[in-house]
Amino acid sequence: MINRLHSLFHKPEKGWDPIPADYASRYAEGQWRNLNSALVDELEKRIDGFGGKRILDLGAGPGQYSVAFARRGAQVTWHDVSRAYQKITSKHAADAGITLNYSLGYLDEAETLIAHPFDLVFTRLAWCYCMNDRAFAELLYSLVRPGGAAYIDTNTPAFENIRAFRHFVYFLNDHFGWKIGHPHPP
Repeated sequence: MINRLHSLFHKPEKGWDPIPADYASRYAEGQWRNLNSALVDELEKRIDGFGGKRILDLGAGPGQYSVAFARRGAQVTWHDVSRAYQKITSKHAADAGITLNYSLGYLDEAETLIAHPFDLVFTRLAWCYCMNDRAFAELLYSLVRPGGAAYIDTNTPAFENIRAFRHFVYFLNDHFGWKIGHPHPP
């Protein structure tokens, strides 16, 4: 609920960005250095090659996976809430000589902002930023074409440090649709 109220007053399309540019730059450096090429290889096998496939990188951040997929022939849509990350991704895409589609907005708005379905919906470390876990799961399902695939990674190093009140937060989310803060999905 707090996340939904927050989103009413903080609109990326009106210039709001939750990620300061200096932080985005530092974070992006590490993410680009640590790109998991083996994961990209495995996903390419799972969907029988990237050539001509439509991929949504949902909560794409600095875009390292968007660019990696596009380099292998995929038609990639980058979706995130941060203009700072979009600028970083755009520079990397230009340097790689590839074209990406960009969509700026909250995760939960993806269905209304982006033409779909996709052959692969890729979301890595972003689930905790959605407004309602159940609704987000349904959204992911709706974005994947029949016979398509989704890759969902919710674990981060901070996962082990979730506070004791998480059960209460999960209860509010599950029973009332209220998501407070950024808890990982149960």
